[in-house]
Amino acid sequence: MSSDTKERVLQWLTGSDTCFLIGAGCSRCAGKPLIGELTSKVLENVDPTIKTEFDGLRGTGTRPPTIEDLINYLVRYQYILQTVQDADKHALKPAWIDTSLLAIKKEIVNHIADAWADSAVHARFLQRVANKWSTSGRDIFTLNYDTLIEATLDGLRYQYVDGFRGSRRGWFDPSVFEDASTCIPNFRIHKLHGSINWLREDSGYVRRAVVSSADDIKETVVVYPSEQKYLQTQFGVYETLIGRFRSRLRAPNVNNCLVTLGYSFNDEHINEAIIDAINATGSNLTVIAFVGPDPKAAEQQEQMAKIEARSNNRFNAFVGNSFYVGNALDAHEAKTLLEAELWKFESLVDYIAGVAA
Repeated sequence: MSSDTKERVLQWLTGSDTCFLIGAGCSRCAGKPLIGELTSKVLENVDPTIKTEFDGLRGTGTRPPTIEDLINYLVRYQYILQTVQDADKHALKPAWIDTSLLAIKKEIVNHIADAWADSAVHARFLQRVANKWSTSGRDIFTLNYDTLIEATLDGLRYQYVDGFRGSRRGWFDPSVFEDASTCIPNFRIHKLHGSINWLREDSGYVRRAVVSSADDIKETVVVYPSEQKYLQTQFGVYETLIGRFRSRLRAPNVNNCLVTLGYSFNDEHINEAIIDAINATGSNLTVIAFVGPDPKAAEQQEQMAKIEARSNNRFNAFVGNSFYVGNALDAHEAKTLLEAELWKFESLVDYIAGVAA
């Protein structure tokens, strides 16, 4: 790979105007399950009636249904039952939905939680992309429920803000993101789909807690897979964080850039937020996506091409080691980048930070 190509990639990933969207593929290196694996594990241990409801679902895009689709379905059904006079006439009952959602979330915690373990791969990544010249810190938006990023930042002794004040029982207060009275953080972490260590009290407050296993859960776990009006009245946290995502993508930075890692583009709400930001008046946003291959290769290529067509020539996706959409690189440069398989988080980290000893 030419030095010019590598320099361009480094500029994408380490430029002062770059922010990141991180998906489940980036947690695989730390032993966390991908969404398909997590779905299978959760369904093995919940009541069979929950699996029956799951079996009636269909997925979106190129993927089969997942446990996140099941959560969405149950939350939507729950919302509908709140709007009818006689919920008993419906097949699913409010109490069953409440119990099922709790069981599903506890199983998610069981398969993701750890004793605040950090990750050597994440450490090398965060050290390389830390924005030392920023007046506000590097923005990372993540769709993952795990705590790998926070634990790794703690291990590195990097300052970061995540929307919470306090410590062991911190409470959600989004003003902390812009609080000029504290030192400038190295990173601002936005967990768009919640976290296994966020709990909602009966009072409605969302607190960050210590959750190493399902045994630590005494209140409702705040995980919510996608944007939907049914959640907006329940979690002001989601509205705040997705709003910050949209705002950051529209920042008037000269070289504004979103780099996506480990994200498969199967969340339509996230996709629409990205496309809308690219096409917003005065937008400078360019998107660089490193995407893992999908078994349905033809459908995946069609999906990426459709996103590119709607993105004003500012969407670039390197998919597996097979194809590229966009115009940020010429065909030869794109081919050499695909061969580097930067869709694998470990490969990308080796590429930008040097191969680990």
